[in-house]
This record gives sequence, structure tokens and C-alpha cells, in this order.
Amino acid sequence: MTVELTIDSLGAGGDGVARDAGGRVTFVSRSAPGDRVRVDITEEKKQFARASIVEILEPSPDRVAPPCALFDRCGGCQWQHVSAEAQLRAKQDIVASALRHALDAGMELRPIVAKVSPLGWRRRARMHWVRRQKGRGVMLGFYEAGSRHVVDVPECPQLEPALQAALVELRERLAPGLSGSGELSMVLGAAGDVHVDVRGPCDPRAVASVVGKAGIAGVRIGRREVGAAGVEVDPGIHVGAREFAQASRAGNDALCEVVDEATSSRHGKRVLELYAGGGNLTRVLADGAAQVVAVDTAPGGRRKGVSWRKGDVADVAATFAETGEVFDIAVLDPPRAGAADVMSALAAIAPPFIVYVSCNPATLARDIERLRGAGYRPAWARAVDLMPQTSHVEVVATLTRPAAETTV
Repeated sequence: MTVELTIDSLGAGGDGVARDAGGRVTFVSRSAPGDRVRVDITEEKKQFARASIVEILEPSPDRVAPPCALFDRCGGCQWQHVSAEAQLRAKQDIVASALRHALDAGMELRPIVAKVSPLGWRRRARMHWVRRQKGRGVMLGFYEAGSRHVVDVPECPQLEPALQAALVELRERLAPGLSGSGELSMVLGAAGDVHVDVRGPCDPRAVASVVGKAGIAGVRIGRREVGAAGVEVDPGIHVGAREFAQASRAGNDALCEVVDEATSSRHGKRVLELYAGGGNLTRVLADGAAQVVAVDTAPGGRRKGVSWRKGDVADVAATFAETGEVFDIAVLDPPRAGAADVMSALAAIAPPFIVYVSCNPATLARDIERLRGAGYRPAWARAVDLMPQTSHVEVVATLTRPAAETTV
């Protein structure tokens, strides 16, 4: 079935959002806000539908030519066809929509921070491969949008130039040794060195052939390391290609600046950091705090003024609540699923000030409402654009306990 629609906005999943004649929400892939389009309905539910564009009847003023020839197929990006200004407006609107209850309760939504270049920003990538039949070589790239089909990607305009150079080397020397299917991850260090992780069947001789070429310092295949075991992505933060690091260097710097701003009162105070990871935000908090107690399943690097507590974050937080540990500020940076498992313990610990860093506005909104129920007041939030051309947006939100507002 085909219908005509006008795209109203961009949704959190990346699709354009429109309403049909009956008012039902329809998500349209690869559309831009303001487009008038003829679409083919590909999925129908009672509350919503999904559609793909058959014809653009009237393009949006915010529609631009995608810089990548593979954009129509590759699922690595969602918004290359949307102007940079419209992308930022959409991300701010996505955050505002998710946090609408907190905004109604007085939270201030500050302007979005955007310090990442539109292209050439990605320092970390995870690709997939599949060997084609009858000697036709290997497909190495990203999944096609909405499928598990691998799109062959010889070059990607999102990669930092040094990471693109490593990809060229890997395609030439490593790809002939790949068989079956698998996953290949890369991460670029601040010094220009690259670490690679190979998950899947691969000839060890092909692995050895790329180390030392195009900045590739080391490759991990299974449990075996050839060359360096990782790279330093940020000062004091060493990771391997399968470990987490923010995808853009400039974006991570911007995020750290906003966290620094949010915790400006930390000097001389005791800070609890939950979901500390490898210590990316820990290094910001340690600058001035009397003590940082950082919690995660594995300790990060040693740093003056930082005490690591290894264990399940929810279990450690519950222990702190039971033993009456006192903290002036709590900072948490949970995974996309949010921090529902620590909300009760955090409320019991009752730090006067909370800074919540989120990669998912929806779960952030849910957890803010739980903290509001425990007596916290939403103060302000700021979106940070870490990943242009995608719908991903990071948010830093702050909350206070009313009795403590004059001291924090």
C-alpha cells in the first residue's frame, strides 16, 4: 500500500516521523523533516506503521546530498541526507521530548554542544565480514540498514583518516586470510596507532602480516595478542579494540567538558562514580575532588585520589547504602539500559547532588522520574552531539535535593 505523507520530525531511532490521515504515527526511513513523500507501508501495527520512500514529491529544505555513495544501503549512518543544522535541532528535540516531564517540573534544557566535525570523526569502528562463494573474495563492512547483510565498505567518510588508512591495509593483507564470517573491530589511539580485534576464523599468518603496517600496533585474535595489546585513546586511558571508548575524540572531549561543568562544586568533596568503566570521567572528577570512589566490574587505571571498588555496580551501591557511606556528589554513566538497578540504593545513599550521563534519553527520563519520587529536583540537562550523521545523542543531567541546594 502506498500513501502520501509529510515528515514532521526525526525520531530517536533515526527515521522520519509522520502521521497518516487517521493520525497514526508512521516511521519513514531515510526521510528528512519537511519532506513530502510517497511511501510504501512495510509494517503495520495498531499504534504505528513503518514505511520506505517510493518517491520524494517535494524535498525538505533540510535535505542534502549524502557524502557517501553507500548511504542508501549501509546501516552505519542514518542522517547523511539531513543538514547539520537540522540534525542538531532534531537531537535537541529528541532530548526535550524524552525529558518532557522533568522539564515540566522545572528542569532547564541548555543548548546542545556540537564540537565534532560532520565527517572524519570516528576513531572506533566495528565491522563484519562474510566470505563469498566461488572465490569472489570477502565482503567487509557494515550491516545493511535493517538487516544482517554485509555491505562491502572500501572506504568510510566517517573514519578518521588514520583509521581509514588502517582499513585499507586490513582489506589488502588481512581480508584474504578471513574465512566464513565474523567481526572485526578497530580503535585509533591518540598517537595515531591502531589496535585491531578479530572475532572469527582467520589465518594467523594474515594477522602477523598487518602488524607494523599503516599504524597497526597490534591485533587480537581469540585470546592471542600479536603486537601491542591496546592503544592509549585518551590520557591514561588504554583500551583494546573490543573494549569501549567513545567513538569520537572531539565528542568525548566535549562530554568531559560538560561533566566538568556539572561537577564544578566537587573541589574538596567526596565523589561517588558508578559505572566508571575504564576511567574516562574518573580523570575529570579526580581533578579537584578530595576523593573519588569509582565503581565498576573491573577497575580502571590507577590515579591519585581515586579508590576503585570492583564488583557489580548495583551490589556495591547497595552495600554503600547499608553501611551509611556519605558522598557529596554522585556521578553515573550507565549503559543504554539505564540505571534502574541502582536507583533505590542511590536514593538511600542520598548524595546532595547527582550527575547522570546517558546515551539513551528514554532510560534517562525513566530514572529521573524515579529520583524525583525519592525527593530529587531536576536542575538542568545538556545534550552533546558525539556522533554526527547518526541519531545518537548523549545527555548530561543534574539533580539536587532541595535541602542541599544552597550548599552544592
